[in-house]
This record gives sequence, structure tokens and C-alpha cells, in this order.
Amino acid sequence: MADLELDFDDDMIAVDDHNRQQRLMAAHDGDEWTVFEGPIDGPHALSKRGSVETANQVLVAALQWVAENDDVWE
Repeated sequence: MADLELDFDDDMIAVDDHNRQQRLMAAHDGDEWTVFEGPIDGPHALSKRGSVETANQVLVAALQWVAENDDVWE
């Protein structure tokens, strides 16, 4: 089972996967959300994954990111 933590506010959405020690984070800047991913322990080591227009699209991207991990279904 996945060990996930979701944190959000008006300008930031973060999903931590504690099993993989990975983080997906999105920051709202102007008209778009920029999505980053990387290790939980390294906030300066996050790499850009892409951009989307809405917070709903960030949540869909987060679900896809979680689904990429085969361990979620074990």
C-alpha cells in the first residue's frame, strides 16, 4: 500500500511518496502551474516535470505519477 502525504494551499500542491522517498510538487505562478519531482530530502534537487494550466490538472498529474510506481498495487 502506498504511503502518501498530500499538502496544498492556493499556490502550491505537494505529494510525498514515503515508500519511494519521492516528492511531486507544483507551484502556481501567474497563469500556469509548474510541476517538479525529486527526492523528499532534496528540495533543491527537484527537476521540472512539466506545466499545466489548472490545479485539477496538477491533481491528475499527481495521480499519474503515483500510478507510475508498481509498488502502489502490491
